[in-house]
Amino acid sequence: MKTWDLIRTSNRNLFRNKLRTFLTVMAIFVGSFTLTMTNGLGDGMRDYVESQVKNIEGDRAIIVRKKVERPAGGPRAGAPQEYKESSGDESELDFDPNSMLLTQSQIDSAVRGLKGVKGVTPRYNFKAEYITMDGKKSYKAEIGMLSEGITAKTDAGKPLSGPNQIVIPSGLARELDPEIVNLVGKTVTVGYKLPDGTMKTVPLEIAGVATKGFMTNYSSFVGAETARKLHAEQKTASGPDQFIAFTIEMETSDAAAIAAVKEELSAKGFEADTIADNDKRTYDAIGIFKTGMNLFALVALLAASFGIINTLVIAVLERTKEIGLQKALGMGRGKIFAIFSLESVLIGFWGAVLGTLGGIATGLIANKVLVAAYAESFEGFSLFAFKPLSITLVILLVCAIAFVAGVMPAIRASRLNPIESLRYE
Repeated sequence: MKTWDLIRTSNRNLFRNKLRTFLTVMAIFVGSFTLTMTNGLGDGMRDYVESQVKNIEGDRAIIVRKKVERPAGGPRAGAPQEYKESSGDESELDFDPNSMLLTQSQIDSAVRGLKGVKGVTPRYNFKAEYITMDGKKSYKAEIGMLSEGITAKTDAGKPLSGPNQIVIPSGLARELDPEIVNLVGKTVTVGYKLPDGTMKTVPLEIAGVATKGFMTNYSSFVGAETARKLHAEQKTASGPDQFIAFTIEMETSDAAAIAAVKEELSAKGFEADTIADNDKRTYDAIGIFKTGMNLFALVALLAASFGIINTLVIAVLERTKEIGLQKALGMGRGKIFAIFSLESVLIGFWGAVLGTLGGIATGLIANKVLVAAYAESFEGFSLFAFKPLSITLVILLVCAIAFVAGVMPAIRASRLNPIESLRYE
């Protein structure tokens, strides 16, 4: 008997008792449906987050901050930190542990001796008040700085390529001109206050319109040189400049070289992360959520597997004489085992197919409802995303669980004595 004949025979045997088979398949359906929905939800969240965070790129950039001192015994909410008086030359790596701020000389000392460093950019702090074009309506300005080696993707125009340029968010761009491509190359005026309260302005050329994202939905961006000028004019404290962080631009995006620099910085008392590190933490959190949700579906499938065992055990009892006759006519134990194993797999397969189709249909309807209800807040966001690989893995997993559930009844059927089976009442 060929494989296809075994499958046809197993499928035909399932429908001898349609009601019992239907109820068992429905039990599998519940687990498959839940597994499909949870995977779809996790993939939808990941796709949306990825579309948002991928708008800021920089595979050669390392963002560096002072390492936070934790109380002995691990972090405790609200626990005070011990004061340690700093000593020595400010230019050396003897930092005040009670301050997260760094001077330029300390930054220079921190990166001294690191291999593969192309450039270092302090995190310049500044604040803009408004942004306007052609002296028309003014809008509240939220402007950030892009360090060397970090770029913002654009829907129109190009990323920053020099001083006195700005990349504006799409929301602001559409307010200035619905045809955002027309804005590229035009000049906007940014207003900012000096320490004495005087308002000053600076003209900036629009290099591009940023692609939407968590950081690019509302913020404009300027380069390091422009940020440095604004920071210098708004500086209020006497003494050397102090910065909360700095960015290292590497000569290469080689992972080993970046890891080596991060390790050296860690030994010097710094936290060093790449944009990829920050993205990975977000994806890991989504992965944990997805795994936790899938556990509920697996519990449902585990319960359903007992239904498969029950169905096949009853089928073995009902077909004991038939099994004995098949063995008497020369059918081997392997084929008997294969028939009952295939029956269990087919129960899982049909339940998985119905469950995934039901999950996909429900998810697509939910996506349309979400878009209709929250279109403005979740533009481009699909709550559920169903990927072929995930769907295939769900079906294979369910079939594997069904196979394991059917092993015991299949072994029992294959071991039946043909003479005793023919006498079975």
